[in-house]
Amino acid sequence: MLRAERITPAAVAPLSAPPGPPPLTHHEILRLAEPFSRAGRSVDLAATDRLARQLAFRPRAHAAVAEMPAVRESLLLDAADDGWLSLQRSLSAVAGVDADAGAGTAAGADSAGALPASPPGPPSALADAAFGLHASLQAEGAAPAQLLAWVDALPPQRQWQQAAGVRIALSHKLQPPSRGQAEPVLTLVQASARLAGLAIVMKVSRVKNVPAELELRPLSAAAGSPGSPGPAAMGRARAQPAPTTLPEDLLSVLGLDWSRLSRHSAGWRATLRLRGEGMARALDAEAKFRRSIEHLVQVLGAAPAAFHPQYRAARWRVSLRRGFPLLVCLLLIAASAAVPLLELGPGSVYRMLIFNAPPLLMVWLFAMRELPRIELPPLPRALPADAWAAQAAGAAAPMPAEAGQDRP
Repeated sequence: MLRAERITPAAVAPLSAPPGPPPLTHHEILRLAEPFSRAGRSVDLAATDRLARQLAFRPRAHAAVAEMPAVRESLLLDAADDGWLSLQRSLSAVAGVDADAGAGTAAGADSAGALPASPPGPPSALADAAFGLHASLQAEGAAPAQLLAWVDALPPQRQWQQAAGVRIALSHKLQPPSRGQAEPVLTLVQASARLAGLAIVMKVSRVKNVPAELELRPLSAAAGSPGSPGPAAMGRARAQPAPTTLPEDLLSVLGLDWSRLSRHSAGWRATLRLRGEGMARALDAEAKFRRSIEHLVQVLGAAPAAFHPQYRAARWRVSLRRGFPLLVCLLLIAASAAVPLLELGPGSVYRMLIFNAPPLLMVWLFAMRELPRIELPPLPRALPADAWAAQAAGAAAPMPAEAGQDRP
């Protein structure tokens, strides 16, 4: 006979939390912060998370230099892994300086902490304010002094560029030097810019032969993405409304390395093929992102009706490339229908190739970087006058001719 027994809470053994790293002690903070103190950087105890083993330092202000706007620099040392450290430098574009008094002032700032105006340069009419853009640099290693030396060796202005009057923020990672190398390898992780009410972000994968992801989002939608400023900051940074419609071949007319734009819930997405390895791949990504920004400034700064005449031949080439998978499928169907008409002997080489064609085609299909899309491509047509109706009314000047571009 079964007997029911009541189990009291005291009889249940408490579940023990998985062991984790202990919080940062006072002695550990002193040991980790020692090389930073020698370099004139003070620990920000209010921003330090001892439980997460993250040591923060007081921010510094940098004046606008060359292509870099006025930025605030902050350092965060992560000691969560036993014996392995990660140092991240963050450069956030700001409208002015409100750092703590103990943080010091950058070169070019006055005693009150006010930064001089941005360097002279013709900003684009479509360029949104740089406020809210963010560039970062991450380095990993075992010695905090070495990490600080690697980070300080890269000037902050190296992580800021300009293309057609639009600011570009670059985020990098320093890969630890491998055997036989003395210095770490600089790799690009992300690039971001803002123009025409759009937040444009390129994310670069560290995996070789994997294309970069290019995303265009309205600034209102980008405010909710991880790592982006809040809605208030986005509202102050946005200078004009974002376009509501963009053609699929907006970027692919630039060449084979740019894919078509695909619409999703928060904006548009495309891929960008990169070439080279290591530093060469990072430079190629930076150059193609600048080219994309210049192209967007040129196209969105003109009337929508000017896009088709300017890129007529390029748009037809894009349509032919999009129809290539469908053409291959039709050729395979026609070839399979013609196989019974061929008189092939049992020992024929062509018979062997035809018999093994399906698995070889499957291997070739899955070996491609992107699965082909079988579709009937739309024919290029002139865009309606209100293609990006939400664009600012003043940005409707004729598109200037550019050397090397297609003519109608």
